[in-house]
Amino acid sequence: MNHNLTGRLLIASPYLSDGHFMRSVVFIVRHELDGAFGLSINRPIEKRFRDLLHETVDSAKIRDDDQIFVGGPVPGPIMALHNLAGIGDPCNCPSDHQDSEDELKPGETITQGVKHTVHDCPADPWGSMSIDLGSPQAWITGDEDHLRLLLSRTDAHVRYFKDYSGWGPGQLDEELKVGGWLIGDATEEILFGSPHDAWEIAVKQCGHKILNDITPNADSIDPNLN
Repeated sequence: MNHNLTGRLLIASPYLSDGHFMRSVVFIVRHELDGAFGLSINRPIEKRFRDLLHETVDSAKIRDDDQIFVGGPVPGPIMALHNLAGIGDPCNCPSDHQDSEDELKPGETITQGVKHTVHDCPADPWGSMSIDLGSPQAWITGDEDHLRLLLSRTDAHVRYFKDYSGWGPGQLDEELKVGGWLIGDATEEILFGSPHDAWEIAVKQCGHKILNDITPNADSIDPNLN
C-alpha cells in the first residue's frame, strides 16, 4: 500500500470504461493492507430509507432526502454516511491527527484518529468531555438505531447506502497504477451535495490541484504577457 487513502475520493478517470464505476466518485472509508472499502456517492436510486421501516413514520418529522445510494457492486448492509460527530466511526486516517500518543497531555486519548479530552469539573463527578475531531470528513454507521436517529436529524447531512465498493490486498494500488482513478479531497459539497454534479466538481477540483502543484503561482500569471 503506497498511500493510505482513507477519507479521500477516488474519481473515475474519463477513460475508465467499467460499467460499475463509470463517472463514479467513491469515498474511501477504510484503506488498509488487507484491502479497501468505499462508497460510491453519486448513484442514487428511487427507494428511500423510510420504505425499509416496518412502521409508519411522520413525514413532517423526518428528512426529505433519505433516498438510498448504491455504494458499489459488492452486496452489503444498509449504512449511513453523515456529519453528526460521535455517531458511528470517523472516516479519517489516524495519521491525519497531528498529535501522537507520546505528545498527548494528561486526560487526552486518541481513538480512531479522534482526540478526546476529559477535563476535571468540581460540579460534575464524572468530569466533562470535549472532542477534537481532527479532520474526519464524515462518520459512518450501520447500527439500526443510528440509522433511525439520522432519519429525524434534519440538521445533519446524511446519505444512506446499500452495498459497497471493495478491493482486495494490493488491488486498488494496481488500478491506480494503470490510471483508472484520480485521487481527490473529500469536501462537504461533493459528499453531501447534488450527486448529479459530484463527478464534474471532483474532476475540476482535482485538475485545479494538479495545476497548482505544477505551477504554484498560476493564478497570479497574466495571460496577456504571453
